[in-house]
Amino acid sequence: MAGVSLSKDTAHCIKTDPFRASLALCGGVKSTMMKLRFLALLSLAACVDEPVDWGDVSYRQSRLGDPVAISATRSANLPQVRGTVAGCRSVVAQASSAEVFRAWWAVRSDSNGVLAMQRSTDGGRTWQPPVVVDDRDRGARGCKRPQPGLSYDSPSRYVYLAYFIDTPDGSGVFFAHSMDEGKMFHSPVPVVFGNYPAHASVAGRGDSVVVVFDDPNAGTPTLGYVLSHTTGHIFDQRGQVTPEEIRAMWPWVSLNKNRIGVWWMTPAADRVGHREGVWK
Repeated sequence: MAGVSLSKDTAHCIKTDPFRASLALCGGVKSTMMKLRFLALLSLAACVDEPVDWGDVSYRQSRLGDPVAISATRSANLPQVRGTVAGCRSVVAQASSAEVFRAWWAVRSDSNGVLAMQRSTDGGRTWQPPVVVDDRDRGARGCKRPQPGLSYDSPSRYVYLAYFIDTPDGSGVFFAHSMDEGKMFHSPVPVVFGNYPAHASVAGRGDSVVVVFDDPNAGTPTLGYVLSHTTGHIFDQRGQVTPEEIRAMWPWVSLNKNRIGVWWMTPAADRVGHREGVWK
């Protein structure tokens, strides 16, 4: 296929040890209860083989429609979120020409952030009042933080968010979801702990959820993932999207039945990596 190249000797399935590889994550967790809970989840994940049968890695040129290249038109006229002084650039999930969701970080005067979300039913001409998703941030990063990952599943009416945050219990990637079109969000669930500000992306179909993220504990840019069949209440399967020799960052993900598609940026700014896998 023109414009697409396969990496050499790409393994179709990578055997990982999620428990051992993730023990270092607990070093950044300040709460003992959070640490015990996270280790319990990791022990479940360690008892299974790689849950995704991955295909080869391919590459192409970046395109205008890629998330990192999409213009910030939906960031215009972001509303004031109570207790904040400014809004950062938003991300958008569009279910149809009429139904649109956007999420963004609103910043307090002390540079800590509040994650907010809005829904529009008329293509973005008007927006419903903002809903606060997570207000625990204590990182004082202002707008110098990764944008959240946002996804919406029309049949179930579920909204999914994945994002990096510095909480009093530790820094890392967290997941939150709403089961009523964003009117109310369940308590956030930790995906991976680590101090490096990681980009994260999320896709969901009903109760099935996949989160892909920059590994905040890797020595080189690497992508990890977690899976859930319980709407993200428990992520009991995890692994690596990319082999260690492949440098990957800023991912975005899709989920179609049991097929997972992951794209990512490479150190070459105009080159995009891609890998497909089957969720076993």
